[in-house]
Amino acid sequence: MTDGPTHRPLPTERTAGPSDAPHGHYGELAGTPLVLYRHADGLRLWVGGEVIPLDGSVDVLHRVVGSDCVLTVGQYIEIRYPAPLEWYGLQDDLTPFAEAEDFDLGLFTANVVHDPGRSAQIYL
Repeated sequence: MTDGPTHRPLPTERTAGPSDAPHGHYGELAGTPLVLYRHADGLRLWVGGEVIPLDGSVDVLHRVVGSDCVLTVGQYIEIRYPAPLEWYGLQDDLTPFAEAEDFDLGLFTANVVHDPGRSAQIYL
């Protein structure tokens, strides 16, 4: 038995309070469902059935390898997926404040995890 992530169903509600609506970001990377959300005890990442508490004990890394992106969550999960098409030409995009993470849930998740202020405030 390992100390790896726990298998749980997709989060359906936030448990911080009975009247709170669910908050989070969700999508798929290479066919793997991913949800970044806040639970009563802090941020969590739901990856294809795995619930990972983002309490500082698990690192979330995003890197670009050739034309692919790779999201690594701890030592258990690695998802490789094509770089979003929206990245190409982003430097010429005239949309104010458009950033690569706006088009890539993996990059967004890693950026939130690595910014303590942002992690503390998101989904409150």
